[in-house]
Amino acid sequence: MSTSENDNGKGGADGRDDELDIPKSLAREGHVVWFYEHRKYLGFEWDELAREIKKSPVADPEHAIYFDTLAHAVVASDKLISPSRILYSPGKGLPPKLRG
Repeated sequence: MSTSENDNGKGGADGRDDELDIPKSLAREGHVVWFYEHRKYLGFEWDELAREIKKSPVADPEHAIYFDTLAHAVVASDKLISPSRILYSPGKGLPPKLRG
């Protein structure tokens, strides 16, 4: 059943799921901060100039930070400039769910 003419029959509960192309699966279980406009995740990368590991958007979900709780993911995303959503992955190869 379709909820509108342009939702391709998906019928997202909040009306926003249809405009997001959620990844098919993630690397492991946990909550992930997902920068949906850039198709990247909050992760860690080596900063050569600072010579330290820093939080950074990463394209590979293997390098994403997987938080134990939704609350931890929300706090981590609080001061980020790029729009983001929280995905919950029930495990490797399983489809993630939009949580926040």
